[in-house]
Amino acid sequence: MQTFFAAFSANAKTLLIATLLLGSGAFGKAWGQCTTCSYSVVNPSKGITYVLVGGETLTIERNVNFEGTVSIVGNNVRVINLGGITKGGGILVGGNSAVIRNEGEINNSNGVGSGGFLTVASGTTGTVLDNLGTISSQDIKLNAPTTVNNGSAAITNAAWSGYVGNNFTAAITINNFGHWSGEVHNFPGGTLTNSGTWSAYFTPGDGTTIHNSGTWSASDLNYSGGLTINHTGGTWKANLNGGTRLAVNNSGVWTKGFNFPGTGPNSFVNTGTATLDRYLGMGSATTITNSGTMLITQGMSDISANSSLVNSQGALFRVTGQFVNSGTVSNAGAVANTGNFTNSSSGTITGPPSPQRGYFTTGGYSSNAGSFGRGNSRLDFCNGTNPTGFDSQTGSVGPSTTYCSSRPLPVELAAFTAEVVKGQVQLRWATASEQNSAVFIIERSAQGEVFGALREVSAQGNSTAVTVYAADDAQPLSGTSYYRLRQVDRNGAVAFSPVVQVRMAPGMQPVLAYPNPATDRLTLDLTAAAAEPCAVRVLSLAGQVVRTATLPGGSVQEMPLAGLPAGLYLLQVRTAQGSTVQRIEKR
Repeated sequence: MQTFFAAFSANAKTLLIATLLLGSGAFGKAWGQCTTCSYSVVNPSKGITYVLVGGETLTIERNVNFEGTVSIVGNNVRVINLGGITKGGGILVGGNSAVIRNEGEINNSNGVGSGGFLTVASGTTGTVLDNLGTISSQDIKLNAPTTVNNGSAAITNAAWSGYVGNNFTAAITINNFGHWSGEVHNFPGGTLTNSGTWSAYFTPGDGTTIHNSGTWSASDLNYSGGLTINHTGGTWKANLNGGTRLAVNNSGVWTKGFNFPGTGPNSFVNTGTATLDRYLGMGSATTITNSGTMLITQGMSDISANSSLVNSQGALFRVTGQFVNSGTVSNAGAVANTGNFTNSSSGTITGPPSPQRGYFTTGGYSSNAGSFGRGNSRLDFCNGTNPTGFDSQTGSVGPSTTYCSSRPLPVELAAFTAEVVKGQVQLRWATASEQNSAVFIIERSAQGEVFGALREVSAQGNSTAVTVYAADDAQPLSGTSYYRLRQVDRNGAVAFSPVVQVRMAPGMQPVLAYPNPATDRLTLDLTAAAAEPCAVRVLSLAGQVVRTATLPGGSVQEMPLAGLPAGLYLLQVRTAQGSTVQRIEKR
């Protein structure tokens, strides 16, 4: 439209606008600004082409399904849609500082080219698109920097379900307060702030920044180039894939494991709680800075020669599996791991100055071939099987290093029991007092010798009164099982409870279902079932069937719960071996 108008002289432009105004219903008071002009579109004029030349406001009234075209060729124009922009209708933005406000619906159910379009021309600036209604159009093309607000702090039911595809060709700012489910491919860099619900497939380009304080429920986020994620609250469920640089700043609760890109530089700054559910691949040139709690539940790769870990005073960094350092570790808090501990020849580990001290606790073979606690660093190293030092020591150890010292037991355990109840093992324990306790880890063994972590329960922390804890083993082993508690305090010190044992008669056990309580989906561990179809049903407590599925046995599968009201339900799983029923909770 800009190109079309540019071909006319100033007089011809005025003549054209006047012709449009008188002959076809289009308008524009003059070729310039019109700060007081406002117009309404009602049904008799719903098919007209409107040309807005600057400073005007056009309102598409309620109950109007607009089928014409709004061409914005001037600056500071407002278009307010209270009705619908549907077949044949659309908006072309060719001026600067345009505001498009949708309180109705913009859709094109018949696909691109069928109307319901919005195009922002390249070269324009300052366009703002406020959606307070529903946008399901697949024909949104933003060819210039645009700010998109889906909902607002006060309006959280706005919905954007339109497929955007590759139609963003300039850096875009998206602020989502409502529900965004429309796929966005090749996002060309910019900022996305989500405080609502984001369930869309999203592929951000280089330089994209995501601020999340809402629910990010998309299963995967495939990115290219550099990506920054600032997670301050809410729920993050996406797996991170690809890219060349990654920076994550977490001050909320982070639950997803991932691989840092192989090139970098990468960073993870944690001031909240991060419990990674997948293996952590460290990549290259990666820095982890932890002043909160980081629990690496599925292991991690080596800290490479150009990577580092900074663990602050009072912070806990715990790894299920081995801990290998070939880079730089600065620890003023607690670093604990369950497997072998290795500080290689290129590794440097330091601690804080007096009077502070950093703590390392390992559950496996320990080896130091590098530098541990050099200078005035104050570190304590504790190997559960060798409380007097490293199992292999060929490197250097600083003069202020201690071994398994200055570690008062943080918990006075009063009781620990295990009992079989309705096919599950109920574990109960109580503490008489606690001092800086962090977490209880329930461990299980089939022989009473080699124990594996089963689940974790957060500790009280500090208490002088009796505290009672409870947890269940929903899928116990057949025959005799042995249980113990591994208690970890905030400084990384570890203590073990006495071992208790129970006997489970052979028979069909409930299928492991997690998480419980669940939100939008439930994971079912069917690996113990035969590789045959398993009938799964979700029933109300009154016995009414509310969800069914057929899932293959011999594998781990997901059961969708989206759309079910929050509450308690019964989960019935029928396999070739028999049928089990257990209670689940939907949040």
